[in-house]
Amino acid sequence: MSLERQVVVGLKWGLTAKLLTQIVAWAVTLLVIRLLVPSDYGLMALSSVVVSIFAGVAELGLGASLIQARNVMQSELARVAGALLVLHGACVALVCVAAPVFAQAFGNPRLELIVQVSSAQFLLSALAAIPEALAYRDLRFRFLAAADIVSGLVTSAATLALALSGAGVWALVLGNLVGQTVRTAVLMLGGKFVRPSLVLSGIGQFVRFGGAWSAARFAWQLTYQADVLIAGRFLGQGAVGIYAVAAQLANLPLQKTMGIVNQVAFPAIAKLQEELPRMRRRMLDAIRLLGSCAIPILWGVGAVAPEFVDVVLGDQWQAVILPLQLIAIVAPLRILATLFATAISALGRADVELKNTLVSLFVFVGAFLVGVRWGVDGLACAYAGAVTLSLMLTFPRTARIVGIPLREILATCRSSVLCGVAMLTVVSGARFALDDTPEWLRLAVLAGVGATVYVGTLFVLDRAIWTDARKVVAALREPS
Repeated sequence: MSLERQVVVGLKWGLTAKLLTQIVAWAVTLLVIRLLVPSDYGLMALSSVVVSIFAGVAELGLGASLIQARNVMQSELARVAGALLVLHGACVALVCVAAPVFAQAFGNPRLELIVQVSSAQFLLSALAAIPEALAYRDLRFRFLAAADIVSGLVTSAATLALALSGAGVWALVLGNLVGQTVRTAVLMLGGKFVRPSLVLSGIGQFVRFGGAWSAARFAWQLTYQADVLIAGRFLGQGAVGIYAVAAQLANLPLQKTMGIVNQVAFPAIAKLQEELPRMRRRMLDAIRLLGSCAIPILWGVGAVAPEFVDVVLGDQWQAVILPLQLIAIVAPLRILATLFATAISALGRADVELKNTLVSLFVFVGAFLVGVRWGVDGLACAYAGAVTLSLMLTFPRTARIVGIPLREILATCRSSVLCGVAMLTVVSGARFALDDTPEWLRLAVLAGVGATVYVGTLFVLDRAIWTDARKVVAALREPS
């Protein structure tokens, strides 16, 4: 089977997993948001930031190094597995000891126990890392999709059940842990088991790549979690919850889309290290198709945000509207930046990705420290500006490594951007014409008008995209 065919199979199973789980997850998320209060989401956001920052260091990039490496021996796998257990166990101990400090820093004693309980995910990650990395290395996308489907459905069910029982923030904490436990069990039972060895010598090549990769991931976590950290320090838990929900809703399509793409892109690009022209062609194809799908969804969310919040979330979430719009508008730039970051790491240049991420960290932290003075809306404005500026500053270095100049990116995305602008313009005008209609009817009409304008404009400006889309659909329908 050709690599392109394997990539299509990977996308097929990734899309299947996300479609099945996200229909349920979206419904559950919206129900849970109505059941909980902003302060619950504020506590969960702060806990997630603390744990995710340590999680970026815990693995030391060893899982990614196994995927990227050309050859791996069984003895090396055993030693990497042992190193992962040691690293993750140390992180559990460190987070539990430091939890009171975090709680005091953010002014909420409840945060201490939430962080300590959430740290259990480190041990689950240590157990899942080797079978997951080997599954990616072998391009076993069907198996990985099955793990995601089962864990996603269990997470949604557990979270909703706990929220309905009045568990508050613990519905979010324990729901995630239950889902991660199930995913780890599936990966261990269905993947390749490797007995850990505590003889840690002889894994230098993995540590060197993984160290740079891990440092980049740590800086990346700080960059994209700095908004919540700064908001938690200067704003109340309610404001943090408002911002966290806005970011979650705006980035949910992005996270799920890029979750699928990165699962496939990293091992695929790693296998094309010796065929760079072919890799560049496939990346431009991916950017073109991603842009044509992501822009109408992400910008569409921003376009109908006022009606969406009124109808779906309720009056207590009105402050979400402007942050949701601002974050959704720049979300396509995040997709582009994430795809290139994946490509750089897959090409073995985690050092370059680290430099890019450090630049972004400086930009984001500076922007958030200024923006937080104007509350949640100021923080969202700072986010939009920081995403744009950091991509402008880091792309020249990225382009030299990947070999795709800016003019080719602009040409690839031109039609999608123009169609998105047309969609936003028409939806804004239609809102005034529907000023006296009920909110639910206005939401439905505006969503339909926006979709119609985007599809119609894209048909006029880029008819070739439909041919490409049909080829992808046909390939996805073929037996795998």
